[in-house]
Amino acid sequence: FLRLYVEDADAVHRQAAAAGGTSVTEVTHLFFGDRVGRVRDPLGNLYWIQTRVEDLSPQEMERRLGDPEFTKAMEYVQSADFFPSRDGLD
Repeated sequence: FLRLYVEDADAVHRQAAAAGGTSVTEVTHLFFGDRVGRVRDPLGNLYWIQTRVEDLSPQEMERRLGDPEFTKAMEYVQSADFFPSRDGLD
């Protein structure tokens, strides 16, 4: 995969999907201060599209690990099928 830090992850994610990419995860605000979305291009390459939206102290990141909103967000992004089967090529 390729991780890309961009100015606006939401806009780039929409543009990638409109250009033929497939959204693997919608852009999601995560506990460490980034908004992250994942897109697979037509050739199967996976892009992590990210924007840093806030700089956090270690204490705030630790607090957020127990926050249900951020726990749910992590569960969502971790549940993604990054390597879907390829019709008999497994």
